[in-house]
Amino acid sequence: MSSRDAILGRLHAALAEDKPLRVAPKTINDAPDAVSNRLNTKPRSTLPAFNEDPTERLIRLMESVEMTVTRVQTTGDVVNAVDEYISSEGLDGEVTVAPALDALQWPAHFRSGGASGTEATSVTPCLAAVAETGSVVFASTAETPATLNFLPDNHIVVVNESQVVNHVDDVWTKLRDASESSRAVNFVTGPSRTGDIEQAIEIGAHGPRRMHVVLVAGA
Repeated sequence: MSSRDAILGRLHAALAEDKPLRVAPKTINDAPDAVSNRLNTKPRSTLPAFNEDPTERLIRLMESVEMTVTRVQTTGDVVNAVDEYISSEGLDGEVTVAPALDALQWPAHFRSGGASGTEATSVTPCLAAVAETGSVVFASTAETPATLNFLPDNHIVVVNESQVVNHVDDVWTKLRDASESSRAVNFVTGPSRTGDIEQAIEIGAHGPRRMHVVLVAGA
């Protein structure tokens, strides 16, 4: 008998036996205490300290990378703030708003949905804003399409002060607590830029040329 026949014979014999189903692997709760504690407590590494107010630091770092910021008192002020920014900057062309912001009373000519590639400006919410780096964090879902973050030349972001976190590590906590899972998470710090060609800075190489934040006070 060849080795091949011997192997196939053992496989046939094993498949013919009446054996009980294998027990499912242990869950995390059945793991040793040390393993369960490590997975459940999610310990964090050393974090950089700063004494500055997180929101003030966020604004300062945003402005240092050519983002502009408008502060408003309530969510009801957001539409006017967006309209005023578009008018003051002379931004012509189509405007698309993320479906997550559909509850606000946008002008009739604003479109809701993902980016089509034809709009000049997008308006989106965010997952968080990071005081440590001045970054805005976007989580891609059906209500917040990632295309709106990169295709239009102008990106307007609505940030609630309650979304401001101290450190990058805090973003992952918010992501784990989110009610909807995300296919992608993007940290964006200012308008798109590159210096790959002869070290000359080019704005808008991989995303928007302008990035404006409407910061809503309180919750």
